[in-house]
Order: sequence, then C-alpha cells, then structure tokens
Amino acid sequence: MIIQCKKCTTKFRFKDELMAGDGVWVRCGRCGHEFFEINTKPHTFVPPAKEHPAWVKPDPAAAPKPLTPADVITPHGAETPAARPQPEAAPKPPEPEDVPTAPDAAKPAPEEEEETEAGDEEEVERPRASFWTPGRLVAYSILVFLVVGSVYFWLNPGITRDVLNFVSPGAGDRVLGPSPKASTATAPGAINFAEVKERFTKSTAAGDLLVISGLAVNEYEYPVGRVRLRGRILDNTGKLLGEVETFAGNLLNDEELNRLSDKEILVELQKPEGSDMPNTGIRPRASIPFMIVFMNPPKEVDEFIIELAGVERTAASN
Repeated sequence: MIIQCKKCTTKFRFKDELMAGDGVWVRCGRCGHEFFEINTKPHTFVPPAKEHPAWVKPDPAAAPKPLTPADVITPHGAETPAARPQPEAAPKPPEPEDVPTAPDAAKPAPEEEEETEAGDEEEVERPRASFWTPGRLVAYSILVFLVVGSVYFWLNPGITRDVLNFVSPGAGDRVLGPSPKASTATAPGAINFAEVKERFTKSTAAGDLLVISGLAVNEYEYPVGRVRLRGRILDNTGKLLGEVETFAGNLLNDEELNRLSDKEILVELQKPEGSDMPNTGIRPRASIPFMIVFMNPPKEVDEFIIELAGVERTAASN
C-alpha cells in the first residue's frame, strides 16, 4: 500500500503486513514527522512473516482495539511517543539525514516517481512581461523621429521649402511662399558681396526671423573699415516691405538668435568695430563676413537687396 506523510507529503510504499487494527504510528524517513496512518482495510488479515512486537494481530470476532502509544511502530532504538519526555522548548526538527530510521521491515521505501509530484504541484510565479516589446520600441522610435523632424522643419522654414519643392516642384513655394531672391549692388572699385544666402528661422524671444549672411569684399585699392550694409526686402511688385542696417564683422549663432530679443539682436549687429571680426584695416581683395536679420518679415517677401550704406578709408592693419 502507499502512505503519505502529513507534513512533507512524501509518499512511501508500506508493506500491508505491517498494518494492524485501526492503524499504526509511523515516522517519516524524510522529515522525521510522526503521524498515525489509519488502516483502510481493518478486517483484512495477512499472516506475518514473523512475530513483531510492534504488530498487533487483528481479531475478526472482536471490535478493533485502538492502538496505545506503546503499540505504535517506532524506529529501532528510538523512544515511543509515550515514553519520550516532553521538551521544555520545541526542538528544531532534525535534518532528514540525521533522523533515525526503522528496521528494514518497518521502514517505508519512498517512490522516486511519487516524490516529484509535490514539487510539480507548487505554483511557479511567472516573470512579468516587459513593457518595452519590440513593436513598442519601433513605434516609439518612429514617434520621436517625427516629433524631432517636425520641430526642426518648423524652426527652419527655408529648408522645409526646399524639401517640399524637391518632393513636389512648386509645393514649397505654394505652402510657404516663394523664396526671396537676392539682388546685390556691385561695382568696380567698391564693396562687392559674395556667398550671399538667406534662411528663415524661429526665435522663442523675437519670433520669425529672416537671416541674410555673406561676405563683403574690398574692391578698393586701399584698406577700408567700418563697412556698413543696408538690407531691404520687397514684394513681387517691388514694394519696399522693410529695411535694416548693420555693420560687417558682427555675427550671431543659432543659440543667440533664439535667445536674444529683437532689440538685443539689432544692438549686437550694429557695433561699428565688429564683435566677431575686426571691421577695420580690411586690405584690398580681402573680405569680412556680415549678417542682416529681419524680425517677423511679411509673408509677401519676394526679394531682398543688399547694398553698401557706408565705408571709411583706414590704414592697413598689421
């Protein structure tokens, strides 16, 4: 027959001839727990191989007599439950390898296959699935890319216009208006302009900005300084929409354009001696960079003009 420990649920193979009366006391060979195993076949008589002091022969004619602690099957050399004194404190359960075992005839043999059932029945806590699945990573990456790209194109409408025109010719001009056309006044023996380019950007302090930059080239035969430039913006009919004057040699980066107010931008660009490059002693055929900024230009801007507003003859710089 098969019996099972009431504490560790380990199952053992128990010989039928060791069972008597209402049941017997047994000790688990794994955890040492003592428990009373009820005889499920109290009227079954199996003649023993030999007389054993811990086995009581059932009497079919009489009512089954409950076993007393003295009749309990106990391991060889161990005390009976009645004879064992009560400890003052609950003793620590002995380790399985330290528990005394019963004689071979009374010791139940564990079944290797049955022992694994208790472990298999334990509920295993499964790890929670990660929030960042591959699909979500791809979706969030695309979302971040779209947000960053939208902010970049919003801050640089000139680039946005070029991209739209590349995708669909004329689309950028229809959506954002035509790109301003450069018109510079040049003459021999004067100040000419080279590498002129324009771009639109947005400032958190000054609003929409039209930034025009380039190089002022000295075509005179002597050194010059305090080069002052005038920028004008026109619509498609030639009507003047705005005019700004600045001195060459003053430049602002994107961080300054975004941070400074419109008045602060004008002050920075109107320093006669130049803040980034000296606006004095410019030798013949030499050049100096310049920047002109229009604050919140009208949408009707179709053309801009750069012309010389003033220049002074100076000594050559060392």
